[in-house]
Amino acid sequence: MVKKRWHKAYALGMLLSLLLGCTTQATYMRRWEPVPEVSNRWAGGTLTESKLSSDEAAVYRELGSPDAIRFFRVAETRQHVYEWIYTEQEQVVWFVDGKRVDYVAVDNNSSFMTKETRETLRHKFVAGGLLGGVIGGVAAGMLTLGSKLGLKD
Repeated sequence: MVKKRWHKAYALGMLLSLLLGCTTQATYMRRWEPVPEVSNRWAGGTLTESKLSSDEAAVYRELGSPDAIRFFRVAETRQHVYEWIYTEQEQVVWFVDGKRVDYVAVDNNSSFMTKETRETLRHKFVAGGLLGGVIGGVAAGMLTLGSKLGLKD
């Protein structure tokens, strides 16, 4: 029985790490290592050409495998943006959901939520926390002082 629980915990851990750890890496990326100094940047891997979009495949055939790939999101729509960096050619190529673009306004935050949504959620969590604290304080006061106030028999 203990062995079966261990397998379930291991499977759950693997699933969570796949969902949380690799979500910003493109499906065509193989054996890319994160660059610790720069967020959402990988180097040293290979590309699976069969998984590239037509625009990505054209750039891959023309320039080869990039030296580094960086992930962003479009500031307004939160679409995936990948920046392919070619250091020797001193060239950068941008892709929005697999389509090559010359210019895109990006957000360094890789969250799928817009800035406004993140701010709204933060304000709601703060307000909810304050309300919960007030309700908890009143309930604790009622339990502690209830008999003195005539609330308990």
